[in-house]
Amino acid sequence: MLDTHRFTERILEILPGALTWLVLTSPLWLTLSLPFFMAGVILFLDVYWCYRSLRIAVFSWIGYKKMLEAEKTDWLTRLEKDNPKVEVYGKEYSWRDIHHLFVIPTYKEPVEILAQSLEALSKQTYPNERIMVLVAWEDREEIDYLKEKERILIDKFGGAFSDLFFTIHPLKVLKEHHPGPGSNRTYAVKEIIPLLKEKGLDPAQVVLTTLDADFVAHRRYTAGLTYKYLTTPKAEKKTFTGIFWYYNNFWQAPTLNRLVASGVSFWQLSEMTGSNKYFNFSSHSINLQSLIDMNYWVVDKVNDDGEFYWRAYYHFAGDYKVIPHFISIYADTVQAETLKESLKEQYLQLRRWAYGVEHIPMIVKQFFKRKDIPFLDKADKILFLLQSYLTWSSLAILITFGGWILQVINPRFAGTVLAFNLPYFSSIFLSIAIVGLFMLVFIHEKVITPRPKEWGIIKRLLSYLQWALVPIVILTYGSFPAIESQSRLMLGRYMEYRVTKKVRT
Repeated sequence: MLDTHRFTERILEILPGALTWLVLTSPLWLTLSLPFFMAGVILFLDVYWCYRSLRIAVFSWIGYKKMLEAEKTDWLTRLEKDNPKVEVYGKEYSWRDIHHLFVIPTYKEPVEILAQSLEALSKQTYPNERIMVLVAWEDREEIDYLKEKERILIDKFGGAFSDLFFTIHPLKVLKEHHPGPGSNRTYAVKEIIPLLKEKGLDPAQVVLTTLDADFVAHRRYTAGLTYKYLTTPKAEKKTFTGIFWYYNNFWQAPTLNRLVASGVSFWQLSEMTGSNKYFNFSSHSINLQSLIDMNYWVVDKVNDDGEFYWRAYYHFAGDYKVIPHFISIYADTVQAETLKESLKEQYLQLRRWAYGVEHIPMIVKQFFKRKDIPFLDKADKILFLLQSYLTWSSLAILITFGGWILQVINPRFAGTVLAFNLPYFSSIFLSIAIVGLFMLVFIHEKVITPRPKEWGIIKRLLSYLQWALVPIVILTYGSFPAIESQSRLMLGRYMEYRVTKKVRT
């Protein structure tokens, strides 16, 4: 008997990969029958690339200016002076009622990296007696090693917060849990909720923030988050996010990985600044009672970030949004022991991020089930999501090779006036796009830490010339991980969660 649920699931898993391969192969089959149409498509994509490049640059600049303003503001003084209040779940809270819980899932990260994250939290301008930290271990690590890391963290930070909790995720027991931060966080938070209630804390007065093990929060992060939370209507139906800079060890990492780190940072910044459809990524803050009502994070998928947005969106019947507060979190640039391993780790990290397409079946099925959400709103968001995955996997390849394939496959078209002028017009639009790159380089130099003093003139010069490699990075690290992830899902070759190795030199 046909399992209609599984059949529908497989069709929706195949969809993103099928669309990608349809688009990637379009120059091969459209060129023979509709060469002028294909040429028009390539010119349109060149214009679109130019638009996207300038848009990212402009909104990154706006976001950068908002960051400067947010990080120079004394938010604790503003909280004391303005005393904003928010009503959530029928109760009114001021900043003196709000407690923060930072949750850090970790697997095999060196204790030095964890210590750096906790050090930043211990130096927040927000009162430490209203900050709690939860370090969530995995039982896949050797228990004695975990206890040693725990001892080191307790010795250093035992009195730095109102509470420092530790949990061990029993993945071997919880068979429905896939390896990954989502299942680990879910188990950890469930474990400590009784402890919070014993302290007299209502989950509605707790703001939970997720952090990766290498995330280092700006000293005004908690106070700025609190102010934004208290001044946002319906705060219990929102999540809040800061700016991500993958710059902790930027100058120690390989050149290509540095370019990926900068690209991801600016893309996130531009999206949270200029889009009303910014989705959760990595770290987010949410009212703890809202998280409980949503049934926490997804526990049986590789990525929890992508589905978290949609779980919240559907839970709140579309009345949900991610709100940026523009205060920085610094994370690691991908780096391993050797150049080869570093490049491999970077690719695998991007492949895992691109595997967010695994959530499309749930998203689409809920789209048809939920009649209480305006059709245009949910359709707009799903189309934006599908377009994002499609452009991620195919746009750079089509722009790079589409015109060349067109002329090689159809020699008759190659002799036309349009074919002759196509490279000229393409080069104009792509040259304009470089203006956006110059703007990003300017912002980058304002944000990044100084180059190491021991660097010589040649190495310093090369660090500026590294931007010439951006097209190579976009084509390889940009497209190939997305193509592989979508193809794996399409073929039913499902991925497991893989932690990106973190090494500091």
